[in-house]
Amino acid sequence: MFIHHVVYHDAGLILSMNRHVIIVVIGFALASVTGIMSLIFYAESNELRVKVSMLVQDNSILKQDLDDAMQNLQETKAELERSREELDSARSTLRSMEEELNTTRQRLDVSEEELERNRKDLNDARNELSNIRTRLLQTQDELNRSKEEHEHTLRTLEELRADYDMLNEMLKKAEEDLKEYTYREDRGDFKVRYDAGSMYRDAIDPIVVLLNSSLKLPYDIPMLVSSCGDVWYAAYAEYEVYTRKVSKIVLCVETLDEISDIVDDLYGNGITLSKDGAFSTFIKYIVYHEVGHVVIRVADLHTGSREESLVDDFAFYMMVKDNGDVDLLIWLYKALARLEEEGKIEARHPSSPYLTYRQQYHDISCLAYGAGIGSEHIDLGERDEEKCKVTWYEVSRGWGRVLALWWK
Repeated sequence: MFIHHVVYHDAGLILSMNRHVIIVVIGFALASVTGIMSLIFYAESNELRVKVSMLVQDNSILKQDLDDAMQNLQETKAELERSREELDSARSTLRSMEEELNTTRQRLDVSEEELERNRKDLNDARNELSNIRTRLLQTQDELNRSKEEHEHTLRTLEELRADYDMLNEMLKKAEEDLKEYTYREDRGDFKVRYDAGSMYRDAIDPIVVLLNSSLKLPYDIPMLVSSCGDVWYAAYAEYEVYTRKVSKIVLCVETLDEISDIVDDLYGNGITLSKDGAFSTFIKYIVYHEVGHVVIRVADLHTGSREESLVDDFAFYMMVKDNGDVDLLIWLYKALARLEEEGKIEARHPSSPYLTYRQQYHDISCLAYGAGIGSEHIDLGERDEEKCKVTWYEVSRGWGRVLALWWK
């Protein structure tokens, strides 16, 4: 178009030129234009060929791609068909699964109800298990206590067996001793000898005769009436400490003289109506006191540090057993306790093995009350009446069991 525009613009100028020049120019221009056009057409033709070739090549490629696409489409179509079939199968399977799921849900509902019942049963079982565990622990505690009691019982049984064996040996020895002391003949008596105080024979001999007729001794035991000098005691028993054999009993004539003077005063003041009876009561109590020491040695008793108090109990027990005048004896200790309290006679020291007269007075009063003896001279002091009955029971039963082997 650019070329045509130039040609039309120059045409007015060319009309004024020479026709030949114009023809030549036109011819030359036409030739030039033709050449140029040829070149242009040639160039465009080559370019077009290249483009056509490229289009053909691209068309081949596109055709190949189309063929590949068609093949892929066919494969995709076939795969889609298979997928549709699989989808239909999956839908069928899904419907079956839905039906099965519904069935499963129904079963699950039933299972939930059963699970709830099982849960309740489980809770009940847990509670019962807890109760059983509690009872088990209690049973275990009881079992442990039973084991401890059983072990304690076994230990106690072993101790009892040991005690039984020991007691059995002691019983055998006691039986042998019993045979020795019970079934043998009387081998001894109290033998009275008056080195002094023969004037008291009428009071002392009956007491000794009574003892020899009541008790059996393993050997003769001298009973001497003799002077003791300026001493505080009324009588004494002499024995070997280790062999425990009694060698003699000594009645101090000085004490007998004092008792005789006391009896005279009692008789003169009307306190007693019988001088001989009162004298016999006091002497018998002294003799029985010393015989108590003898019985402890002969029976092989072990008494400790309060033997003097024990033989006082023995003497009172023997007095009651012989129906002696206990009332007069109580009066005597009441008077001695008053004199001791007033300081007219010396009180015994607290470390003395002998009781004070005040203590002896209350002891005798307690024993007399417990034995059921009525006397206006009884004074229990702080002693309990019921305990005095128990005290008398223990004293009488104890000495009675000891003398059971020695009564004739």
